[in-house]
Amino acid sequence: MQRPLNRALAGAAALALALALASTAEAQVGLTSNTATVTLNATKLSTLTVAPSTGTASIASITDNSNANVFSAVSIQTDWNLTAGTSVGLIGWFATPASALANGAAVIPSANVEGGINGGGWTPFTGAAVSGVGVAGGSLPLFSQAVTGNLLNTRTDNLDLRLNLAGFPATTAGLYTGTLNVQAVVQ
Repeated sequence: MQRPLNRALAGAAALALALALASTAEAQVGLTSNTATVTLNATKLSTLTVAPSTGTASIASITDNSNANVFSAVSIQTDWNLTAGTSVGLIGWFATPASALANGAAVIPSANVEGGINGGGWTPFTGAAVSGVGVAGGSLPLFSQAVTGNLLNTRTDNLDLRLNLAGFPATTAGLYTGTLNVQAVVQ
């Protein structure tokens, strides 16, 4: 008789345990934990790019003692997405001002290369570096635009270039080549 009684007691204990667990579970409904917070930070890096629509400019011929040696205009797009800054500047510069263009040993210095933006006149590449961009005696600030409310912007400019050989010694026949660097800077 012991066994049926043990089974009955075990069944009753199991039923009591199930009822106790059910009432405990009901007592936990609606219980919440503390609130934990997670801080999210996302950073977009500033960008500043320059892209010419054409990589080179060319002239048909050089005329000695003339300033009519005009290259075809180069369209330059400057894009920026900044977090701060007072202005964006575009600087043109020659790495070696004494020989901006060369034809073997024959050279034309940057002082005889002139530039301007959007038909704004001619200025030689003889200035100093601007905010660390360019080289002494071979640089020219092409534009400076204030950056106040709109820190995301694009502008496109026509860079006009010419050789001013008025008063310059006669040039040697041949192809003169050189590289003009164009770089933007936040000032």
